[in-house]
Amino acid sequence: MLPIYEQVVRIPNIMKHRNPLAQTVSKTVTLADRMLELQSAKKWQKLVQEYQQQGIKIDPKLRPLVKMVKLGCIEIDEDIQRELDCGHCTKIAAVGTFNPSLLQVIYCVKIPGAEEYHAVDGQHSGTLTAALIDAGIFDGEKDWRQVEVPVLYIETTSKAFARKAFALINGKGKKKISPWYEHRTKVLSKRIDNSTDPEDLEAWRKQLICEKHHCYPVDKESQFVGKPGTFTHMQALNLDEETLEICCKFHNDYFHYDEINGALWFMITDIVKSFRSAKIPLTDKFLGELAGILQHYFAGIAQFHEACHGAHRRWGKHTYGYEVDWQDDCIAPLLVMLYQKLGGKQSIPKPMLDRFGKILDFIDDDIKSMWKQKKAA
Repeated sequence: MLPIYEQVVRIPNIMKHRNPLAQTVSKTVTLADRMLELQSAKKWQKLVQEYQQQGIKIDPKLRPLVKMVKLGCIEIDEDIQRELDCGHCTKIAAVGTFNPSLLQVIYCVKIPGAEEYHAVDGQHSGTLTAALIDAGIFDGEKDWRQVEVPVLYIETTSKAFARKAFALINGKGKKKISPWYEHRTKVLSKRIDNSTDPEDLEAWRKQLICEKHHCYPVDKESQFVGKPGTFTHMQALNLDEETLEICCKFHNDYFHYDEINGALWFMITDIVKSFRSAKIPLTDKFLGELAGILQHYFAGIAQFHEACHGAHRRWGKHTYGYEVDWQDDCIAPLLVMLYQKLGGKQSIPKPMLDRFGKILDFIDDDIKSMWKQKKAA
């Protein structure tokens, strides 16, 4: 007998008013504000104290300088730089999307006493700029060698410095932009700047779907991680809009009091795709029955996710003689198998039942005992 989902008292979700992507007006802070924020951090205070205690002073002349430099004076060290990615250059310069205003400054090491600059970063920007000039695409410019571009440089003869600078600029020294911040950029470009870029509009539409169902993407480092309705699994925003809506609605209808566990996206997406392929209607009644199982047998999706890991581990060891790598696509099959075991009448696409054989036999013993007791009763 299938357990019936029991409604849980809904309380106001704080994220409705604290959603970091709800902003529609640009906000600014001064550099002085940011400096005060940094100076209040204990780690920074400790670092400054180390400088002061050791009497360390830094020569301001070591800071990089900026200069307009002729493209003909720039060289590329093949033993420092990556190989040129022609496809990357072509993609950047594509008709309809190329924006020369977004070309990066070229980072260089300058040879002392000479107008010779070795590019540490920005070779693709420099190369495609030169090539577009050479092709006559930039209006009024003919000899690319004489065209000046902005260069940020350090003057030194040390190639070792250049090598380390390349590694620093291209990875170690940069705080990488997380997938959430990439999504934030697109959403706020639409909300604040009225962008009409197709990628921005798509991100905005998906954000609206999430918010409609009180689901909120947040960064992994956010203070909001763990709050009801929040999720950090940004791959969810790669789902098509219909599937995303079904996933978000399922969470909001049944587990609105929890944060969103990553299993939701795999589980519901798998069910949606399988039912579409089999041309079986996916009904609210069926989804409600699944929610009843998740609620009564596992107290939610997170605990069910854990149970799936255990069953998959035991199933793999039994079937192949060793613990196989985790497979996200076992989550939905386990749930629909359990649904059938409990007497569910909804027609299930056969591939979902065949994909992992008898994996349900390896679910936790206390779960198996529960349906055996129901059967005996």
